[in-house]
Amino acid sequence: YIFLYLNVTMACSGHSHDHEHAETYEFSLQPQIEMRDVRCLNEESTGSCKAILKTYRDRLNAINDNAQETTIYLESQENGDTDLILFIPFSEAVSIKSVSIMGKELGSPRSVKLFVNRDDIDFAAVEDLPPACELDLVHPSHLEEHHGSSIDYQLRPAGPFQNITSVTFYFPGNFGDDESDDDVQTSISYIGLKGNGTAVKRQAVKATYEKVAQIKDHKVPGNELMGRFGV
Repeated sequence: YIFLYLNVTMACSGHSHDHEHAETYEFSLQPQIEMRDVRCLNEESTGSCKAILKTYRDRLNAINDNAQETTIYLESQENGDTDLILFIPFSEAVSIKSVSIMGKELGSPRSVKLFVNRDDIDFAAVEDLPPACELDLVHPSHLEEHHGSSIDYQLRPAGPFQNITSVTFYFPGNFGDDESDDDVQTSISYIGLKGNGTAVKRQAVKATYEKVAQIKDHKVPGNELMGRFGV
């Protein structure tokens, strides 16, 4: 297989080609994904969003269902809007270095916006929120001659993706929206995330705040001197 790295601009709004050998699946963040809490808005088949979150090794593997090999796709609803919002929580804080997205022909998403540490994003809010990163994705024809090849989109600047507990993908349509006269469902077969886990488990933070600060409880240098002047 041919592996491609695409370095994107500082705003993550484009890409330049830098064909190098990619890191392999040992850096996959798939084991850190909290699968039971993964969800997708506007998916055709409920739960299909979980099936596409694979390791790199398994990206081409189909599901054997009743002796038939079936590739599961995350697809937008038929005869409806082609946008998808995919929420991926992690079992521990992680740092994401790159993402890989494989689609199906003209149903492949043309771009993606990424948001971090937000579990409340829906179609009403997504247009008004500034993403941590926005990527223009490569046209599927770019990979047609190399079956099974994938592209790693480097996330730069890396800061917003350090020590995060969730990431949300917003796919605003697909290539078929502009290139086909027929309605084309957005169709994704694989999403890979590479980076590092921190082994710091995700948990709620409980904080106790003092209603009214009492001066007697907080020693401040110079208090004795201030007292001499009646302050």
